[in-house]
Amino acid sequence: MVDPRGTVALMLCESILHVLVEQNVITKQKVLEALNTVAELTQELPDRTPIYQAQTAESLTRIIAESFALKD
Repeated sequence: MVDPRGTVALMLCESILHVLVEQNVITKQKVLEALNTVAELTQELPDRTPIYQAQTAESLTRIIAESFALKD
């Protein structure tokens, strides 16, 4: 089940990160570090979180990180 609010929030965050890099407010490397940290934290979600949600969160974070790594 897709959560439209979550989708919009994720898109907004990703957009803001791109703008911050483009405006030289933060480096691409720092964004990648932050995304990798978030991916690691998703593996530590509470036990009551369904495994598919934790895996989806990690996967989405890694996809965003890969797109950043490829960005010029």
